[in-house]
Amino acid sequence: MNFSKVNWFYVFIALMLGAMLYISAKYFRGNGVATIGLAATQDYKINSEKPTLVKAVHAVPGQQVKQGDLLIELSSQELDAQIAKLSNQITTLKLERIEKSKLALAQISYIQAQNSIVQEELDAELQQAQSQVKMNDRLSKEFVPSSTEQSESPLLIKIKSLQEQKKKQTEAAEIKVKDVKQVNSTDQYVLGNQIELQENELRLLKETNAKLNKYATGPGVIQNVQVKAGEQVSAFTPLMTINPQHPTMIIVYQVGTSQRRFEIGQDVTVSHYDRPGQKINGKVIGYGSVMPLPDILQKSTAVKAFGQEVFIELPADNQLANGEKVLVR
Repeated sequence: MNFSKVNWFYVFIALMLGAMLYISAKYFRGNGVATIGLAATQDYKINSEKPTLVKAVHAVPGQQVKQGDLLIELSSQELDAQIAKLSNQITTLKLERIEKSKLALAQISYIQAQNSIVQEELDAELQQAQSQVKMNDRLSKEFVPSSTEQSESPLLIKIKSLQEQKKKQTEAAEIKVKDVKQVNSTDQYVLGNQIELQENELRLLKETNAKLNKYATGPGVIQNVQVKAGEQVSAFTPLMTINPQHPTMIIVYQVGTSQRRFEIGQDVTVSHYDRPGQKINGKVIGYGSVMPLPDILQKSTAVKAFGQEVFIELPADNQLANGEKVLVR
């Protein structure tokens, strides 16, 4: 007797499950070609990634924003200190480079001036010696026969010596100028590399600092603002909540064994239920729980149909309305 009651119990359970599957398949509004789903919006929160100071808040609850709008300005004391330190170091290096260049020019000018003074002195001595040689030549022609050979006089030796001194003085000055230019070129190269490295580091710090600011990732409406200007916040603190203007996903309900199956990562086409010609590309991103179908998808409110949720990601620039019925193929 007990065995018979147990059998009838399992038969009853099996009949109930079969009835539920039949009702779900019958009353769900879909077909074998396209599956009906609902456009859904999920708000998103903007959080801080690190301890920061809220410099300014540019949005209030209820305000509509578009993609790229600046919402919150943030700053980091640590980053600000590093940026200020690097900026000062770069300024100091640039001034040092200018001063070294000025010093090199001054040294070259001094060498050239000293060379000019020495050259003028040698030129004066040379001119005096040459004049004396000419005068001696005139006197010699008057008192010494032309056939008499004259040995090289001390004045001629002096002239050759002065000419050699002028040449060596010029060469020495040129070597000194070349050395100064070489040293300055090396200094400029080293300082230039240091400046370039620190400017690159400064640029990266400024980019990191700029990324602290929060921008709208798409059109939407500000739901909540959790911070105010001048407030110090810790890492991962919620700053603002935004409701997207357009749905971010489609929820499809798979019902019964005849219902189309979706694969994660599968590309699908989404269109308006009433305007199937307007299509949007989407992608299956996951499965949810078995849930009662929303009333808008039920043919009868007397008996609830059930289906497994399938989530389909939408592009941000779609023109669907939240809660709108759509066809998914």
